[in-house]
Amino acid sequence: MKTEASIHHPIHSCEESSRQRSVHVITFGCQMNQHDSEMIGGLLEDAGYILTEHLEAADVILFNTCCVREHAEQRLYGRVSQLKALKAKKPELIVGVGGCVAQKEKAALTKRFSHVDLVFGTNALGGIADLLRRVENGERPVVSTPDVCASPEHRPPITLGRARISAWVSVMRGCDNYCSYCVVPYVRGPQRSRRPDEVVAEVRALAEGGVVEVTLLGQNVNSYGRDLHVDASFARLLEQLDAVVGITRIRFTTSHPKDISTDLMRAIRDLPKVCEHVHLPVQAGSTRILELMNRGYSSEEYLRIVERLRDLIPHISLTTDIIVGFPGETEEDFEQTRLMLEKVRFDGAYIFKYSSRSGTAAGSLDNRVDKSTIAARHRALLEFQKEVSLERLKSLLNTTQSVLAESHDAKRHGFLVGRTRGHRVARFCGGQEDIGREIEIRVCRLDGWTLVGEAAQHSSGQEPQG
Repeated sequence: MKTEASIHHPIHSCEESSRQRSVHVITFGCQMNQHDSEMIGGLLEDAGYILTEHLEAADVILFNTCCVREHAEQRLYGRVSQLKALKAKKPELIVGVGGCVAQKEKAALTKRFSHVDLVFGTNALGGIADLLRRVENGERPVVSTPDVCASPEHRPPITLGRARISAWVSVMRGCDNYCSYCVVPYVRGPQRSRRPDEVVAEVRALAEGGVVEVTLLGQNVNSYGRDLHVDASFARLLEQLDAVVGITRIRFTTSHPKDISTDLMRAIRDLPKVCEHVHLPVQAGSTRILELMNRGYSSEEYLRIVERLRDLIPHISLTTDIIVGFPGETEEDFEQTRLMLEKVRFDGAYIFKYSSRSGTAAGSLDNRVDKSTIAARHRALLEFQKEVSLERLKSLLNTTQSVLAESHDAKRHGFLVGRTRGHRVARFCGGQEDIGREIEIRVCRLDGWTLVGEAAQHSSGQEPQG
């Protein structure tokens, strides 16, 4: 996030008014935030702005923010503070802070940072161009943080004027789960699913624009459709999207364990375009801690879900999230989490230190774990999971994998990089004509965490692969 600027009423010359104003967008957080930033960029391009990758050359600097963890929020505040010097040099610079931190802090941001001209919440993204015009016309600061319970505005697919093969598609916003450590329901509101026909129309439009892979986004895609007054489920939505001509791959994130259904598991197994990769956050291996987290399942229930997934889809790739140091976590609780990693043997895991968030149920819990203990436990799990992930990766040696060629390797001439259906990075020889196509490769070796293979033949992308 960046922001800084003294309040002023701009007076632009005719020459300055006639030129396109440039915007630099800085994103913190998850894929949903990255997708929101793409929407912001597309809307501003439609309104006549141009996007720039050069911060110091920009007329407008916007931060799209995350407050899930304290570290991200503090990084934002640091970046915003740094802009004060640039604003002093360029008093006409507009600084805006949007997204989750803006929704949480509202006008307090303009009191903390007098150089912030615009604050826009999670439900104000669709009106970003109008909000900027208000700032440009001398109304400063502008604060827009609409009620998060309102239905968000969904825009047409954004391509940002660039050829691309992959795109994110939001299928819902908000969350009804209220995990005790999580601030998301408070800053993004309750679950609001998009109608299936609206999602399908967006994916069709993306396919017509050359996109071949879509990643469906939601805080909990497994509960998609439950809030709609139509017969809808995530499994049925996948069936509809699998029929879209031009799309060859479908991914999705995130799945809540308590809501994963057998119908969804079968859809992953049976639908040829749906990739065999599920990100299934377990968060802890101790049932006692899971209850304190309000996760809605026990460790035994989670293990049964994993067993069912692997029975139905033997080649499935499973990744997860872990929180270390939740209030009250004992050595025994921690050992149960380590045992969970040992039993499941995830392909990958995002392991985080607990971050207390004000306003959440866990934020008021006592019996905090000291920082040195959290650091030691975090380090131990990272080291253990690194070994498991490498072992899982090595199991793909001498296998044939279907890889979607995404781009040229920036460091190696004549090589392409892409991802397997199980979301592993792969490198192989290929040319421009292969970009956007599924290529079968024979995995010969590993280069760090990258699979290196030889292209065998073009694939239809129909076979389940790792």
